[in-house]
Amino acid sequence: MTDFSEVAGFAFEYTRQLATKLQAKVEVMHILSTPVDWVRLDKDKEKFYPETLNAIANAKSNLSSIVHDLEKQGINAFSSLIYSFGSETVFEHVQNAEPDFVIMGSEGRGAKKPFYLGSTAQKVLRNIKTPILIVKEEPAHKEIKKIAFLSTLEKSQKPVFKKLKKLADLLGAQLDLIFINTPYDFHESAEIDEMFNEMLESDNTTQHFLINSRDAENGVIYYAENNQPDILTLAKTEKSGLTKFFNPSLTENLAKTHNFPILSICLEE
Repeated sequence: MTDFSEVAGFAFEYTRQLATKLQAKVEVMHILSTPVDWVRLDKDKEKFYPETLNAIANAKSNLSSIVHDLEKQGINAFSSLIYSFGSETVFEHVQNAEPDFVIMGSEGRGAKKPFYLGSTAQKVLRNIKTPILIVKEEPAHKEIKKIAFLSTLEKSQKPVFKKLKKLADLLGAQLDLIFINTPYDFHESAEIDEMFNEMLESDNTTQHFLINSRDAENGVIYYAENNQPDILTLAKTEKSGLTKFFNPSLTENLAKTHNFPILSICLEE
């Protein structure tokens, strides 16, 4: 998903890295807001919207250039230009396309919009169950070499751990498993050891980290600053109704306030 901005270019670089390693097919999608329902607009009336016609031409040209760049690197790619006359278009398209995951850029730290209004990235993060990689900065490395999974070590998160382990193996990357022990949800050392063992089973290649912190967010920052993962993964739970607008998850808070790349995976029901 791209808006042709600088940060979308950073997302493009992650896309290139992942698609090259995984031999994945890439859809390059752009959402273009239109003053009318462009899909249903009669062809003979399009001339009354010269600015929109110009925006469409520019978008198609930019999309073609991105697809060409990917194809030059041996990546199977195609583009989609989505005309948006309503906020649900992006969600409907992603749901219908059923991608393995979505990669998109988001504004960096210090965005002026209040959180409850939300950026496009935050809206997608809240409303789509597909795994989503939110990117804010240029990749630190030419290849993804370290994936971190911040986990509660509950049994419900084991399928996510297994998927990430498979992804890390395909990428030739290190997988780190992190548990943050806080005063409000404190666990004894013996209990934590048992949870790690149950999650890891016989896996001796995954590094695991126990971080004691006053809250989860500070623990994440401590880990990220000291270990510099290429991707930080969190498994989110679904919220319904107005709750998700006034009680943002840890995933959303981190995506809003910090610049490390975040992969959000929805827990299976």
